[in-house]
Amino acid sequence: MDLIGRIATPVGKKMLMGITGLGFCGFLVVHLAGNLTLFRGAGAFAEYTEKLHSLGLLLTVSEFVLLLMALAHVLTGVVLALENWRARPERYQVTARHGGRTLGSATMIYTGLLALSFIVLHLIGFKFSPPSGASRYPVVVETFSRLTYVGAYLLGILAISFHVSHGFWSAFQSLGANGEGSTPFLMRCATWLAVGVGIGFGSIPLVFFLL
Repeated sequence: MDLIGRIATPVGKKMLMGITGLGFCGFLVVHLAGNLTLFRGAGAFAEYTEKLHSLGLLLTVSEFVLLLMALAHVLTGVVLALENWRARPERYQVTARHGGRTLGSATMIYTGLLALSFIVLHLIGFKFSPPSGASRYPVVVETFSRLTYVGAYLLGILAISFHVSHGFWSAFQSLGANGEGSTPFLMRCATWLAVGVGIGFGSIPLVFFLL
């Protein structure tokens, strides 16, 4: 069976979701580390962005890879969700939690759609709106002075955190790491990652709004 044929299988789709999901988890950590330089002032943030853009072609290729990963993750997620709904046309009258079912796992499709909407708005507001070469620090300060945007940002980060809380360990499970010893450890790692992402990204709009 060729590569496309393997990916088209249910197992292949879940593996693709897992690989692209872990890729985005890594991106979140790196992106958060860069964004936290905002707390050190305009100079430190400008230095960070200058170093980032000095990567040139490497940055362009990385952004292109992220775009491909996003498309693959979203489209595969939609296909899997539709397949699951078709397999279970009748909805349960009573929602019950079964073996390991969490709020994160039960709301994956919804938090995923919220996260996607947030990312699009985030890119429009911070990546594409400022003129080329202009400092983004004043844009951050002005944007996070508005309560409506702060609220929307926090909602988006909350959605991403819930998505990560299940998606991180589920990705490893899809890739075969589902042993009795590894699963509880990965679930704890997912929880800590989700909390770190939530607090880290969430603190930025709150601090700028309050100060």
